[in-house]
Amino acid sequence: MATPILMTRSKNIYHIIFWFVSVLFWLFSLFLASEYKNVLTYQIISLAIAFNICFAAAVYTNLRILIPAFFKKKAFFLFFLSLFITVGLSALLIQFLLIYPLNSFLTENDGFKSFVFTDWINFAFFSFIYVGVTSIFSLTREWFILQKISSQLKDIEKEKLEAELKVLKTQIKPHFLFNSLNNIYSLALDKSDDTATVVLQLSDLMRYILYDCNERLVDINKELDFTRNYISLHKIRLDETTPINFIVNGHFDGHKIAPLLFEPFIENAFKHGLYGKDLDSFINITFNFDENDQMELVIENSYDPNWDQTKKKSGGIGIENVVRRLELIYPQKHKLDIEKGEKTFKISLNIELS
Repeated sequence: MATPILMTRSKNIYHIIFWFVSVLFWLFSLFLASEYKNVLTYQIISLAIAFNICFAAAVYTNLRILIPAFFKKKAFFLFFLSLFITVGLSALLIQFLLIYPLNSFLTENDGFKSFVFTDWINFAFFSFIYVGVTSIFSLTREWFILQKISSQLKDIEKEKLEAELKVLKTQIKPHFLFNSLNNIYSLALDKSDDTATVVLQLSDLMRYILYDCNERLVDINKELDFTRNYISLHKIRLDETTPINFIVNGHFDGHKIAPLLFEPFIENAFKHGLYGKDLDSFINITFNFDENDQMELVIENSYDPNWDQTKKKSGGIGIENVVRRLELIYPQKHKLDIEKGEKTFKISLNIELS
């Protein structure tokens, strides 16, 4: 990226080139003009420089004062009024220089001895051309600079969001592993025959997390398979009579979704929805897909506020994490409702997959 000093130097060089070309243009024009055929070369040069000084006065008054003060603030009436006054004064300045300082060594032409309205109109026209052309160049240049800055800011914001998503995703991975290891630890303490099976299932789940979940979006079939296996991992340590229902309705082939969005909600259901074999615990997990690329996840589980108080100390980052990820990945394309009743806890998540 160019530094402000380099940009200023480049801008100054363009100004110098512009006025140098302008002086050459007027030198060429005055040499060809019949009324200046008897004027000496140094006088022609002085005249060309004088013209450009007057035009420059109008140009920089417009660029430095009128455009910032009026045009950019959308005070267009004041801008054009001030612009016409500036152009008129510039033309008057040229005539003043022709009548007084420059008249003594130019020609005997009567046109340089008094104010001539037609000459003033001509000089005002040229002054207006200079002001108009430089305004277009200046505003166009500023527009391109703003577009470049806007693009850079969008890139920075995108990189910032990607970095935040990576941090959130890396939080989920150890969080998942920690909860899974707790399940294995419980089975090991009970000397369960399922311990080896659970370790094998966990290795498959970790393989998915470590390799497939590095992408921003994954095939929804893989995510559903992961969810199904994750539920199976939890069910091993539960009583077979505990109702854990997992249902998928509709067609979802060909769709992609952000990885590990469902796991925190499901983990939350198992953590707070199952509180003993002798109690009426249940978990219902339902995925619905419709023809309009809408996905709905509904998780409903039993809930006992008194029992849940004993688990407050364990804390967790799962739900907060996934809520933030939804905001970043699916802005304006998702809806999350959480309902906590006296005996049930329900999460409804709708995502537009298209």
